[in-house]
Amino acid sequence: MKFEIFHLDGPGDGATADESPVLSCPRESDRCRTPPRRHPGPAAGERSAGKSPTEVTGISKAIRTIHDDYSRPLTVSSLARECGMSVRTLHRLYRSVTGNTIGKDLLARRIEAAADLLREDDGKLEPIAMETGLRSAKNLCRLFKVRFGLTPGQWKETCQRQMKESC
Repeated sequence: MKFEIFHLDGPGDGATADESPVLSCPRESDRCRTPPRRHPGPAAGERSAGKSPTEVTGISKAIRTIHDDYSRPLTVSSLARECGMSVRTLHRLYRSVTGNTIGKDLLARRIEAAADLLREDDGKLEPIAMETGLRSAKNLCRLFKVRFGLTPGQWKETCQRQMKESC
């Protein structure tokens, strides 16, 4: 709740100079009823317009890092530090360039890498989850089910069946 301080020193209100200010809660009519205006996102052709070369280089580095170094424990703050910008600036610019959030792209890249490893290897889920940065087989299974609608085992069987049919 917001409080405003009013001084009672006008004529005829009976206030003296040594009285303390009175706290008053603002009336409903004093509040802004319309939400603040937000600027619409950039149009498709304006995605890189107005950005400094440092910002464009920083976003390119962030995209490359997510694609290449997805397996290491990445945080937005560490990524922002590597790219030479604030967390807020990285979030804003990344979304304006890619149309997606850093977290969603990182997760999608990790699941994609896990799917590639499952397709190529007959290995266990736990090492694949650790290698891709998904931390556990349980997490890998849960995210795989959300992404593909299948468990990793079902997905692998489907891929193997399709490969046999194409030969």
